Amino acid sequence: MSKTAIGRRAFLKATAGTTLGAGLANLTGGSARARADVAKAIPRRKLGRIEWEATIFSIGGMSTVREPDHREEATEIVRRAVDGGVNYIDTADSYNDGVSERHIGEAVEGRRNRVFLATKTRQRRAEPIRSEAFEASCERLRTDVIDLYFLHAVHKVDDLDAALDRDGGAIRAFEHYRDAGRLRYLGVSSHSSAVLTEAMERYEFDCVFVTLNAAGRAMMDPDKLEPMLAKAAAKNVGVVAMKVFGGTGGRIFSANVTSEQAFRYVLSFPVATANIGITTVDQVEENIDLAKRFVPYTEQERTALARSLRPS
Repeated sequence: MSKTAIGRRAFLKATAGTTLGAGLANLTGGSARARADVAKAIPRRKLGRIEWEATIFSIGGMSTVREPDHREEATEIVRRAVDGGVNYIDTADSYNDGVSERHIGEAVEGRRNRVFLATKTRQRRAEPIRSEAFEASCERLRTDVIDLYFLHAVHKVDDLDAALDRDGGAIRAFEHYRDAGRLRYLGVSSHSSAVLTEAMERYEFDCVFVTLNAAGRAMMDPDKLEPMLAKAAAKNVGVVAMKVFGGTGGRIFSANVTSEQAFRYVLSFPVATANIGITTVDQVEENIDLAKRFVPYTEQERTALARSLRPS
């Protein structure tokens, strides 16, 4: 194993609480014995230092949930997920100008205590967050407290510099709402693992949101992923994975890769949850089933799948 590879101890720490089953399955689906040993409830993993164990499948606020004319379908998707045991939902104020937040807020009403709610802002300065953005997100989400608030799409160090500026950067507003009891945890999202590593070195974030999939789609620097995950494990920072199936629109990286393979690949890394955009109730059911049957890949199996999808 290379110096940057994640050790077994770090992996087990980061995936504590996950049912691993009796053995490791092969790339095409796994043995009946391994499947039978997986718990019937959706396995959960702790979000680093955050006091919440997230289900390994969680709902992303893109796709149907953000479309204004799909309100009833969005509500059904979210409620079916929560009623099926999913307990982590992510969205952003920029998803169709708040439509996603509004749909999710309506859908979780009456279920709020069962859901860890995360949203995001692209603002880099404190003033727009304090004057409008944060309160608008709370209103749309129908909540007084946001569980996790992300600096959204911090793909460059320049973005990080602006957000962390102690003289009016966005982080000042994050701290204000946290200190006021309106915001519980602070996070940062990026397609760049190198930027996330830099962010963790410069600030005590509670969670990072990273692009991760077997094809390497939308991953700006896939070679930096494992050092970033090692940094997160060392600092006890929660890790949430996005673009699990390769990006918006779903399984775009290969017709020969199944949803189960894509899902298992991501969750064989030390991440807390695979955050997946859903467009139909059937997809909710499919992903709940995948989560309940999850068995991790060995490092060799995981590497083989990635090599089969990425150009040499």
